[in-house]
Order: sequence, then structure tokens, then C-alpha cells
Amino acid sequence: MTTLTEFNSIKAEAFAEGLLNILNSGAISLMISIGHRTGLFDTMAQLPPSTSQQIAEAAGLQERYVREWLSAMVTSRFVDYNVSSTKSKKGRR
Repeated sequence: MTTLTEFNSIKAEAFAEGLLNILNSGAISLMISIGHRTGLFDTMAQLPPSTSQQIAEAAGLQERYVREWLSAMVTSRFVDYNVSSTKSKKGRR
């Protein structure tokens, strides 16, 4: 016989938050891998704070994809972004 239990919204919310963290971590892992495989981290280490265009040119990649990658790296705080100069620099805050 099946016994019904009362829905626990606190547990459900905690589960959803944990699942979201796992998914976000997986996405960031993929972006880190892309940065490593394309040489973007190495390229940025050789440059002063730079725009996405400057980083793309130095890495031999298309600017649009570098900009998208940088957005993910900034959001995850792997790369600093200077709003006033619109330049990015590798490094944790």
C-alpha cells in the first residue's frame, strides 16, 4: 500500500536550488574547457587589460564568440570586467 506524504516546499526549494547550482557548475566547467582548448586563458595572460576585439585578434578567433565566452567568464567571476574602459583581465576578484 502507498502512503502519501505531505509536500514539503522547503525541501523542494532546497532541491531545486541544489540542482540549479549543479547545472551552473557544469556550464562553467564547459566554458573553462573552451577557454583552455582555444588558448584564450594563455592569450589573456600575455595581454594587458583588453577588449574582446583585442583578445580575439591576439588569439586568432572571431570576436563575437570571444565576447560570449568572456560574458560567461565575467558572470562566473573568473575574469574581471572594467565597465568604464570596457576591458577584461584574467583573474579572480
